[in-house]
Amino acid sequence: MPRELTPIKVAVRSASRKLAGITRARRPMLFPTYSDDVRKRIEQYHDDVRYSTLALALQRIQIDQIGGSFAEVGVYQGATSLFIHKQCPDRTLFLFDTFEGFQSQDMENGRDDRFKDTSVAAVKKLLGDTPTLRFRQGHFPETSIGLEGEKFSFVMLDVDMYQPSLEVFRFFYPRLTRGGYFFMHDYNSAESERAVSRAAHTYMSDKPELLVEIPDYFGTALFRKI
Repeated sequence: MPRELTPIKVAVRSASRKLAGITRARRPMLFPTYSDDVRKRIEQYHDDVRYSTLALALQRIQIDQIGGSFAEVGVYQGATSLFIHKQCPDRTLFLFDTFEGFQSQDMENGRDDRFKDTSVAAVKKLLGDTPTLRFRQGHFPETSIGLEGEKFSFVMLDVDMYQPSLEVFRFFYPRLTRGGYFFMHDYNSAESERAVSRAAHTYMSDKPELLVEIPDYFGTALFRKI
């Protein structure tokens, strides 16, 4: 005879079936310290872990008055740029991107035609062409020329390829202020043969900071400058 299921086992089995289709309820942060306005913006992005972590980092920079500009390297259509800028509109935000997709010298595994559907004009239209936004169009690190004396309290690395990622570490790490945040999007992604994590391990192997991995959709990691 088949074994009779208890009510608890029936409930668990029913819940498992509902989850089988990858249908999950969103689980936002229970006690957010950021404002309702920030919380509502997070909900629009459908990646609570990543954007809640960003929101907390940006809030900490403001509370602790950590000096320095912000930088995002790999802007694409500006969705994350908008989130950063809306929370800290008075901070100078440098936006580095080719705005034309990947360049051939950075491709390790042949042609990659992603991320071409963007432009400086389109991102400016989304963000608003305000004085605190500084667009640096072209290939990195060439686009960093002239910023050697700049200090940064927040850096978002999102360039997907190994060599540009390594160049981002080389330029920004020495210019990151104490307590500043360095985010690595796609750290735990297998994309481009784990290009971001390879670059992180290459550069950070002799540095005192330790990486913290977060379970967001694309596997971000971060550290704070000591």
